[in-house]
Amino acid sequence: MEHVYSMAADSRRASRVELRQPHPGLLEFELAAVAPEPPGPGEVTVQVFAAGLNFPDLLTAIGLSAAYFEDPPRPGLECAGVVVAAGPGVTEFEAGARVVGVVEGAFASTVNVPATSVMPVPDHMDFAQAATLPVAFLTAWYGLVRQAGVRRGERLLIHSAAGGVGSAALAIARLRGAEVLATAGTDEKRKHLRELGVRHVMDSRSPDFGDETMAATGGEGVDVVLNSLTGEMLRRGLELLRVRGRFVEIGKRDIMADSALGLAPFRNSLSLHSVDLRLLISHCPDLIGELLGELAPLFAAGALAPLPYTPFPVTRADSAFRKMMSGRHIGKIVLTFA
Repeated sequence: MEHVYSMAADSRRASRVELRQPHPGLLEFELAAVAPEPPGPGEVTVQVFAAGLNFPDLLTAIGLSAAYFEDPPRPGLECAGVVVAAGPGVTEFEAGARVVGVVEGAFASTVNVPATSVMPVPDHMDFAQAATLPVAFLTAWYGLVRQAGVRRGERLLIHSAAGGVGSAALAIARLRGAEVLATAGTDEKRKHLRELGVRHVMDSRSPDFGDETMAATGGEGVDVVLNSLTGEMLRRGLELLRVRGRFVEIGKRDIMADSALGLAPFRNSLSLHSVDLRLLISHCPDLIGELLGELAPLFAAGALAPLPYTPFPVTRADSAFRKMMSGRHIGKIVLTFA
């Protein structure tokens, strides 16, 4: 049996509560008390103090997941908190360890996470800061480093560079010594990027970014495009790649729509990659562990830092989802659990 509390209720009354949406399509939420499950083999139970909100969560909440995913994702894909139990076979994490991890269904007071999908939280970070890390940095690191192999001296065009993945990509590009060109959808976001020192900032909602990119690079184009735009804007990005350029697609709409893509730009010996982190989490857990292992020392040393974020208590989840839907936030949105 489960008992449903209103969002105003005290979530501490139950041993475990999770965020539920009683009326699909409406941005109204409640906390449901459910029986906790012990961690299985290779899992740890994490008491969640903060969880990142991501675009797939919004798509599910407003009923548009089918256009982007073959099966609706469970809300919540990343969280930060404290290990309270370890399952059989887990030796690397003990009760009391501060961790951050990736797992579906993370909008809950406790969640069971595969130990391979968990990494320590550096001492200098709080839980809300740590919750900004996994999805954004895993996506950007896998796409830019593992797939595209971006390196010092190359030019990288980052679309939607003020968002979560875009902000992580900017940090990784600088770490790798690449020159960044960026787009963003509002004046405020473009101002933010300029304040971070990005020289060439363009409007992600205008196709003029193509001509502006060519002008900024003396007609040479770029080596890598991290893309989240759709339709003709996507195809324009392909045309900006010079010989041996790499196009990394992190959007879903054109892929799920099986959109046509002309091959003419590939005369420049281009390569095309796509990143679906949710798919990698469910199908390639060992890869996720490898990527977290590569990122963890960079976070610990301060070479990569938490992203800017806007916090909301989980009891105001409706406001958090509406904030994301407005498209006006910079960096991440984080739900906090008291």
